[in-house]
Amino acid sequence: MKRLLALSLVGSYLLIGSNPAKADWDIWALKQSESDSSLYDVYTLDSYSQEATKVTEVCTDNRSGCINWSKIYSMQSNVNGLLVETSSGTFSEYDLNSNTWSSSNGDSIWTDDYPDWFARSSTILQNDGSIDFYFKGNYSSTILSDGTSRFGQNETDISLKNNGLFSNTNGVIVRKTNGDIHIGKNSFVVGNDLIDGAHPIWAEDENGSKVPLNIYGSDLQINGVSVQGQINTNKTNIKNLGSGVAGSTALTAALTALPQTSKESKLSCGVGSGAYSSRYAVGFGCASKVNERVDINAGGSYVFGGSKSYGEGTLDSGVVKAGFVFKLGELNKPTQISMKDKKKMETKIESLEEKNKQLLARLERLEKIALGESKSQDLAVYKLK
Repeated sequence: MKRLLALSLVGSYLLIGSNPAKADWDIWALKQSESDSSLYDVYTLDSYSQEATKVTEVCTDNRSGCINWSKIYSMQSNVNGLLVETSSGTFSEYDLNSNTWSSSNGDSIWTDDYPDWFARSSTILQNDGSIDFYFKGNYSSTILSDGTSRFGQNETDISLKNNGLFSNTNGVIVRKTNGDIHIGKNSFVVGNDLIDGAHPIWAEDENGSKVPLNIYGSDLQINGVSVQGQINTNKTNIKNLGSGVAGSTALTAALTALPQTSKESKLSCGVGSGAYSSRYAVGFGCASKVNERVDINAGGSYVFGGSKSYGEGTLDSGVVKAGFVFKLGELNKPTQISMKDKKKMETKIESLEEKNKQLLARLERLEKIALGESKSQDLAVYKLK
């Protein structure tokens, strides 16, 4: 009777928390050897399929080389262990994993104080085919008829199915048939396949439509660098770069307004200005004719509003220029007259203009005589000088 109760206790303990549909084995079983009445074969047995495997032997006649037993128990500290007590009160332990026996220092066990005992029920089979599991009378979990494991007795509690973890019908972590992993009702999705050599992630609403990912109330970093910080920095750099380019254009415009070498003067200087996209610049420069072959020029411009930094570089607020022109080959000199010759020429031109006036007057008089309009016979009223 004690032996049967001990084996029942073993089976009850091993059933706690197990899945009967997928169990490898759940019962330690002893069977008397057909060839030796004092020898017992020890089996691991699947109580659902009735498949048994012999793993070791124990004896009852105190023979040498065999573990002798009076009582046998399941070990609470080892799900694959047996504890064997001899008639003298000594113990031996069997480990299924290593298939070895070892001695124990214990010399008593609580069952010695109770002539009869039986295990408290740890599983309850319900009418719908589900199995409820209890530990020391407290509910722990349920295996539904479809194989789903549910932790808690309410439908909203967590349940474990073959495709993921659920709360009621809402997926907590679910692996879809295409391999994508969805986290949450409005899912954060980890794609199963690479896209262009990269692992994709995205978000979907409860209808399966893609929606934006929002890092809310926290910072997103890549290799320890803040993504939002980089976006803000790049935004500032781009803004500064645009302003700097506008300033550079204004600087260039101011430089182009500066004078080049003047033919009338050996040295010429000037001021120029330029404006572009709300940036304004002023420039100053000079140009000089060193000799017939060499001209030089120099100048600079300054843009108002200061320099602009765009990360690794800076667009300064000022610019300078310097250059020279060196004429090669034969020089074609223009024809030039002195100031004295110029004055003489102007005097002669004025004299010719006066004589032309007198000649025109005489011609008009002759014309009148020819037409009979004049009564005067004096044709030399106007004397030529």
